[in-house]
Amino acid sequence: MVKEKLDYRLVDIEIKKIIQELSKKIEAYYIFPEKGEEISQFLLNKLEKSKFYGIIDPVKLARIITNDLVDVSNDLHFYLEYNPSMAQTLKEEEKEDKNGIDDDYLDFKLGLKFEQYKNYYIIKAERLPGNIGYIKLDDFPPSEFAGETIIGAFQFLANSNAFIFDIRNNGGGYPSMVSLIISHLIEPTSKLLTSIYDRKSNKHYQNWTVPYIPGRRFPNNPVYVLTSRRTASGAEEFAYVLKMLERGTIVGETTRGAANPVDIFPILNKFVIWLPIGTPTNPISNDNWEGKGVSPNYEVPQEKALEKAHMLAFDEILKNLDDKEIQRMVQFELEYCKAMYNPINVDLEILKDWEGKYDRYLIIIIDNIAYLERANLRHEIITKDNNIFFTNETTKFWFEEEDNEKILVIERRDFPTPIKLIRVKNNSNLQ
Repeated sequence: MVKEKLDYRLVDIEIKKIIQELSKKIEAYYIFPEKGEEISQFLLNKLEKSKFYGIIDPVKLARIITNDLVDVSNDLHFYLEYNPSMAQTLKEEEKEDKNGIDDDYLDFKLGLKFEQYKNYYIIKAERLPGNIGYIKLDDFPPSEFAGETIIGAFQFLANSNAFIFDIRNNGGGYPSMVSLIISHLIEPTSKLLTSIYDRKSNKHYQNWTVPYIPGRRFPNNPVYVLTSRRTASGAEEFAYVLKMLERGTIVGETTRGAANPVDIFPILNKFVIWLPIGTPTNPISNDNWEGKGVSPNYEVPQEKALEKAHMLAFDEILKNLDDKEIQRMVQFELEYCKAMYNPINVDLEILKDWEGKYDRYLIIIIDNIAYLERANLRHEIITKDNNIFFTNETTKFWFEEEDNEKILVIERRDFPTPIKLIRVKNNSNLQ
């Protein structure tokens, strides 16, 4: 049996000090004092019964204690980590007497280069069919750092008919980014979004909309938010606030239910504890999402949330369009999306009868995949019923037969009149 190699091994006297210091921090700062005493006593009782002794792996000890903290408190924000470098930095920060929720950008600054490399976890900003703006956020970084990036995403999508925010894989972040994004979606008025009580500083903090943003606002565009069971913390605040304001439609799964903001404390010189020191209150509900999560307006499995929101957005857009030509193009893209989200297998036996060259277009099957080719560019064919075929949201086609001639009928989104192309006789060497 190979023994596990550890860079650092715990001894029992250290474990005792870790539990004792951790208990003091929880009693002093956990947002709910009585619960904090209960959690502290639970850890000390386990220590007294020698339940932690003999665990030499610091990562394993941190994991066991984290599970205890969450189990006793039902607070998903508790997290103990073995991280000597961060613990040392926090020790130095303590000398500067920094405290309070708003002061804590330390963990973000320590990983700033990585955050920038990941584009602040603003993963996607793209135009979906229907001219719908799609923004995928896997974190809510502080607007002080990532504000320009999210503003740029909005400017790129400034002509969108609706917005979909994908936070299915978002574990939280900072209120300032929540405020900046929501400020884009409402009228330019000061609006209180969330109040937060911080026990550590014994102060109340408030998260308000931003009175000025560069570029356009979108107070009337439909807004959809995609959620999953992984959606947590600041991401839940974003969904909860939009739901309370009746400004966004939540689509997906009920979120995790982690509301209480944290501060980070060093434990000895090798561990750090994410400790919930605050509790948020929404001014409309006078409540928050702790332990309950944010329930969706439309509950669907998270993997179907984008499709559902996209279809809802199409319906809303089509109801409000008065330009007939734009309406036709949106309807065209809707038809494509229905085929894209729920494709059926292309019947290759049908297409074999239609293989060949039609003016500049080519219908070809290679390795059991059907393509429409033009100008040496091949596009895989999808279908909704094996009568109407698509390559993307701009092109659909079907086949007709007249006077024993094979005809390819092409309809383009941007050109309402279909074109008919007769198959060239004596096709050979199509590939």
